[in-house]
Amino acid sequence: MDLPGILQETTATLYVVAGYLPLARERVVKEGPLVRFRFAVLIVVVALGGLTGCIGAQQVRPDNPRGAGGLVPSVDDKDAGLVGLAPNFDVKAYRVVAVAPFTVSESEIKDEGDHRFADKMTGYLHTQVVRRLTESGLFTRVVDLGAAEMPKDAGNILRLDGEITRLGRGSQVARYFAGAYGAGATRAQIETRFVDVPTGRIVMVTADRRKASVGWFGGDDEEHLEESFDDAARDLAKFLTRLSRGESPAK
Repeated sequence: MDLPGILQETTATLYVVAGYLPLARERVVKEGPLVRFRFAVLIVVVALGGLTGCIGAQQVRPDNPRGAGGLVPSVDDKDAGLVGLAPNFDVKAYRVVAVAPFTVSESEIKDEGDHRFADKMTGYLHTQVVRRLTESGLFTRVVDLGAAEMPKDAGNILRLDGEITRLGRGSQVARYFAGAYGAGATRAQIETRFVDVPTGRIVMVTADRRKASVGWFGGDDEEHLEESFDDAARDLAKFLTRLSRGESPAK
Protein backbone atom coordinates (compact mmCIF):
# COMPACT_ATOMS: atom_id res chain seq x y z
CA MET A 1 0.00 0.00 0.00
CA ASP A 2 1.35 3.47 -0.86
CA LEU A 3 1.88 6.21 1.74
CA PRO A 4 -1.47 7.99 1.14
CA GLY A 5 -3.26 4.66 1.59
CA ILE A 6 -1.41 3.97 4.81
CA LEU A 7 -2.29 7.41 6.13
CA GLN A 8 -5.94 6.96 5.17
CA GLU A 9 -6.12 3.58 6.88
CA THR A 10 -4.38 4.94 9.98
CA THR A 11 -6.86 7.81 10.13
CA ALA A 12 -9.76 5.35 9.95
CA THR A 13 -8.18 3.32 12.74
CA LEU A 14 -7.83 6.37 14.95
CA TYR A 15 -11.45 7.28 14.33
CA VAL A 16 -12.48 3.82 15.48
CA VAL A 17 -10.33 3.90 18.59
CA ALA A 18 -11.65 7.35 19.45
CA GLY A 19 -15.19 6.15 19.00
CA TYR A 20 -15.99 8.02 15.78
CA LEU A 21 -17.48 5.07 13.95
CA PRO A 22 -19.67 7.11 11.55
CA LEU A 23 -16.64 9.08 10.32
CA ALA A 24 -14.57 5.92 9.95
CA ARG A 25 -17.36 4.17 8.06
CA GLU A 26 -17.72 7.08 5.63
CA ARG A 27 -13.99 7.13 4.94
CA VAL A 28 -13.55 3.41 4.31
CA VAL A 29 -16.58 3.26 1.99
CA LYS A 30 -14.74 5.65 -0.34
CA GLU A 31 -11.48 3.67 -0.31
CA GLY A 32 -12.53 0.38 -1.89
CA PRO A 33 -12.83 -3.31 -0.93
CA LEU A 34 -9.37 -3.78 0.60
CA VAL A 35 -9.72 -0.99 3.14
CA ARG A 36 -13.31 -2.00 3.85
CA PHE A 37 -12.13 -5.52 4.60
CA ARG A 38 -9.43 -4.25 6.93
CA PHE A 39 -11.93 -1.98 8.63
CA ALA A 40 -14.19 -4.98 9.27
CA VAL A 41 -11.27 -6.92 10.73
CA LEU A 42 -10.42 -3.96 12.95
CA ILE A 43 -13.99 -3.78 14.25
CA VAL A 44 -13.85 -7.47 15.15
CA VAL A 45 -10.53 -7.02 16.95
CA VAL A 46 -11.82 -4.03 18.91
CA ALA A 47 -14.98 -5.91 19.86
CA LEU A 48 -13.05 -8.97 21.00
CA GLY A 49 -10.66 -6.77 22.94
CA GLY A 50 -13.57 -5.16 24.70
CA LEU A 51 -15.09 -8.51 25.55
CA THR A 52 -11.88 -9.96 26.92
CA GLY A 53 -11.26 -6.79 28.88
CA CYS A 54 -14.48 -7.51 30.77
CA ILE A 55 -13.27 -10.87 32.06
CA GLY A 56 -11.54 -9.17 34.97
CA ALA A 57 -9.82 -10.68 37.98
CA GLN A 58 -10.50 -14.32 38.77
CA GLN A 59 -10.70 -15.94 42.19
CA VAL A 60 -8.37 -18.93 42.61
CA ARG A 61 -7.52 -21.17 45.54
CA PRO A 62 -5.31 -19.42 48.14
CA ASP A 63 -1.70 -20.50 48.45
CA ASN A 64 -0.69 -21.80 51.91
CA PRO A 65 -2.82 -19.48 54.07
CA ARG A 66 -1.33 -18.87 57.50
CA GLY A 67 -4.29 -18.52 59.81
CA ALA A 68 -4.05 -17.13 63.35
CA GLY A 69 -5.25 -17.70 66.89
CA GLY A 70 -5.60 -21.42 66.36
CA LEU A 71 -7.84 -20.93 63.32
CA VAL A 72 -6.84 -21.90 59.79
CA PRO A 73 -8.84 -20.85 56.72
CA SER A 74 -9.64 -24.28 55.30
CA VAL A 75 -13.35 -24.24 54.45
CA ASP A 76 -14.21 -23.28 50.87
CA ASP A 77 -16.60 -20.39 50.32
CA LYS A 78 -17.89 -18.99 47.04
CA ASP A 79 -17.31 -15.40 48.15
CA ALA A 80 -14.56 -15.27 50.76
CA GLY A 81 -12.26 -17.97 49.33
CA LEU A 82 -11.19 -20.00 52.37
CA VAL A 83 -12.51 -19.35 55.88
CA GLY A 84 -12.08 -20.56 59.43
CA LEU A 85 -14.67 -19.81 62.11
CA ALA A 86 -14.46 -20.03 65.88
CA PRO A 87 -17.23 -22.02 67.57
CA ASN A 88 -20.35 -19.96 68.30
CA PHE A 89 -19.12 -16.92 66.35
CA ASP A 90 -22.12 -14.72 65.61
CA VAL A 91 -21.45 -11.67 63.46
CA LYS A 92 -24.84 -10.22 64.45
CA ALA A 93 -23.52 -9.76 67.99
CA TYR A 94 -21.35 -6.90 66.74
CA ARG A 95 -22.79 -3.55 65.75
CA VAL A 96 -19.40 -1.89 65.33
CA VAL A 97 -16.52 -3.07 63.14
CA ALA A 98 -13.13 -1.36 63.16
CA VAL A 99 -10.89 -1.80 60.12
CA ALA A 100 -7.15 -1.56 60.79
CA PRO A 101 -4.73 -0.51 58.02
CA PHE A 102 -3.59 -3.43 55.89
CA THR A 103 0.04 -4.52 55.65
CA VAL A 104 2.10 -6.39 53.05
CA SER A 105 4.28 -9.39 53.89
CA GLU A 106 7.98 -8.60 53.94
CA SER A 107 8.56 -11.43 51.47
CA GLU A 108 6.81 -9.33 48.82
CA ILE A 109 9.06 -6.29 49.36
CA LYS A 110 12.40 -6.24 47.57
CA ASP A 111 13.27 -2.54 47.25
CA GLU A 112 12.03 1.00 47.83
CA GLY A 113 9.89 0.87 44.71
CA ASP A 114 8.12 -2.18 46.11
CA HIS A 115 7.56 -0.29 49.37
CA ARG A 116 5.90 2.61 47.56
CA PHE A 117 3.76 0.30 45.47
CA ALA A 118 2.77 -1.74 48.52
CA ASP A 119 1.74 1.41 50.39
CA LYS A 120 -0.43 2.43 47.46
CA MET A 121 -2.10 -0.97 47.16
CA THR A 122 -2.72 -1.40 50.90
CA GLY A 123 -4.27 2.06 51.02
CA TYR A 124 -6.54 1.20 48.12
CA LEU A 125 -7.60 -2.14 49.63
CA HIS A 126 -8.25 -0.53 53.02
CA THR A 127 -10.48 2.11 51.43
CA GLN A 128 -12.47 -0.50 49.51
CA VAL A 129 -13.01 -2.69 52.58
CA VAL A 130 -14.27 0.27 54.62
CA ARG A 131 -16.54 1.31 51.76
CA ARG A 132 -17.96 -2.15 51.13
CA LEU A 133 -18.64 -2.83 54.81
CA THR A 134 -20.34 0.54 55.14
CA GLU A 135 -22.50 -0.09 52.07
CA SER A 136 -23.48 -3.54 53.34
CA GLY A 137 -25.52 -2.03 56.18
CA LEU A 138 -24.48 -4.95 58.36
CA PHE A 139 -22.98 -2.73 61.05
CA THR A 140 -24.30 0.46 62.59
CA ARG A 141 -20.79 1.88 62.52
CA VAL A 142 -17.67 1.15 60.48
CA VAL A 143 -14.56 2.71 62.01
CA ASP A 144 -11.55 3.46 59.82
CA LEU A 145 -8.62 2.93 62.21
CA GLY A 146 -6.36 4.62 59.70
CA ALA A 147 -8.15 7.89 60.43
CA ALA A 148 -9.75 7.44 63.86
CA GLU A 149 -9.07 5.79 67.20
CA MET A 150 -10.71 2.65 68.47
CA PRO A 151 -14.05 3.57 70.07
CA LYS A 152 -14.23 3.26 73.84
CA ASP A 153 -17.20 1.86 75.72
CA ALA A 154 -18.92 0.88 72.47
CA GLY A 155 -19.82 -2.62 73.61
CA ASN A 156 -18.92 -5.55 71.40
CA ILE A 157 -16.52 -4.40 68.69
CA LEU A 158 -15.14 -6.53 65.89
CA ARG A 159 -11.70 -5.56 64.61
CA LEU A 160 -10.55 -6.53 61.13
CA ASP A 161 -6.79 -6.95 60.68
CA GLY A 162 -5.53 -7.80 57.22
CA GLU A 163 -2.35 -8.60 55.34
CA ILE A 164 -1.53 -8.92 51.66
CA THR A 165 0.60 -12.06 51.64
CA ARG A 166 1.04 -12.21 47.85
CA LEU A 167 1.50 -9.16 45.66
CA GLY A 168 2.76 -9.83 42.15
CA ARG A 169 2.61 -7.38 39.26
CA GLY A 170 3.21 -10.01 36.59
CA SER A 171 4.31 -9.04 33.08
CA GLN A 172 2.28 -6.86 30.76
CA VAL A 173 4.25 -8.16 27.77
CA ALA A 174 3.43 -11.77 28.67
CA ARG A 175 -0.21 -10.84 29.25
CA TYR A 176 -0.35 -9.16 25.86
CA PHE A 177 0.88 -12.22 23.99
CA ALA A 178 -0.61 -15.05 26.07
CA GLY A 179 -2.77 -13.54 28.78
CA ALA A 180 -5.73 -15.66 27.67
CA TYR A 181 -3.70 -18.68 28.79
CA GLY A 182 -2.78 -17.15 32.16
CA ALA A 183 0.68 -15.86 31.24
CA GLY A 184 1.99 -12.79 33.06
CA ALA A 185 -0.91 -12.69 35.52
CA THR A 186 -0.99 -10.29 38.42
CA ARG A 187 -1.56 -12.03 41.73
CA ALA A 188 -2.91 -10.88 45.05
CA GLN A 189 -3.67 -12.85 48.20
CA ILE A 190 -5.46 -11.18 51.09
CA GLU A 191 -5.62 -12.79 54.52
CA THR A 192 -7.79 -11.35 57.29
CA ARG A 193 -8.31 -11.86 61.00
CA PHE A 194 -11.47 -10.81 62.80
CA VAL A 195 -10.84 -10.11 66.47
CA ASP A 196 -13.33 -9.79 69.32
CA VAL A 197 -11.97 -6.56 70.82
CA PRO A 198 -13.18 -7.02 74.44
CA THR A 199 -11.44 -10.41 74.77
CA GLY A 200 -8.75 -10.24 72.08
CA ARG A 201 -9.93 -13.61 70.76
CA ILE A 202 -9.68 -14.26 67.02
CA VAL A 203 -13.12 -15.38 65.88
CA MET A 204 -12.65 -15.70 62.12
CA VAL A 205 -9.89 -15.90 59.52
CA THR A 206 -10.13 -15.72 55.74
CA ALA A 207 -7.83 -16.10 52.74
CA ASP A 208 -8.74 -14.86 49.28
CA ARG A 209 -6.50 -15.07 46.21
CA ARG A 210 -7.10 -13.30 42.89
CA LYS A 211 -5.28 -13.23 39.58
CA ALA A 212 -5.79 -11.31 36.36
CA SER A 213 -4.14 -11.83 32.99
CA VAL A 214 -6.55 -10.50 30.35
CA GLY A 215 -6.88 -6.87 29.35
CA TRP A 216 -6.45 -4.40 26.49
CA PHE A 217 -2.79 -4.71 25.39
CA GLY A 218 -2.29 -6.97 28.42
CA GLY A 219 -3.79 -4.51 30.87
CA ASP A 220 -2.04 -2.31 33.40
CA ASP A 221 -0.81 -4.23 36.44
CA GLU A 222 -2.00 -1.59 38.89
CA GLU A 223 -5.49 -1.59 37.41
CA HIS A 224 -5.63 -5.39 37.51
CA LEU A 225 -4.63 -5.43 41.17
CA GLU A 226 -7.06 -2.68 42.10
CA GLU A 227 -9.84 -4.68 40.47
CA SER A 228 -8.74 -7.75 42.44
CA PHE A 229 -8.82 -5.81 45.72
CA ASP A 230 -12.17 -4.21 44.96
CA ASP A 231 -13.67 -7.61 44.13
CA ALA A 232 -12.19 -9.17 47.28
CA ALA A 233 -13.61 -6.38 49.47
CA ARG A 234 -17.02 -6.71 47.83
CA ASP A 235 -17.09 -10.48 48.28
CA LEU A 236 -15.92 -10.30 51.89
CA ALA A 237 -18.87 -8.03 52.68
CA LYS A 238 -21.18 -10.45 50.85
CA PHE A 239 -19.86 -13.34 52.93
CA LEU A 240 -20.41 -11.48 56.21
CA THR A 241 -23.94 -10.62 55.11
CA ARG A 242 -24.62 -14.28 54.39
CA LEU A 243 -23.27 -15.23 57.81
CA SER A 244 -25.62 -12.72 59.43
CA ARG A 245 -28.53 -14.53 57.77
CA GLY A 246 -27.48 -17.79 59.35
CA GLU A 247 -25.85 -19.26 56.24
CA SER A 248 -22.73 -21.40 56.50
CA PRO A 249 -19.66 -21.14 54.27
CA ALA A 250 -20.42 -22.84 50.97
CA LYS A 251 -18.76 -23.20 47.60
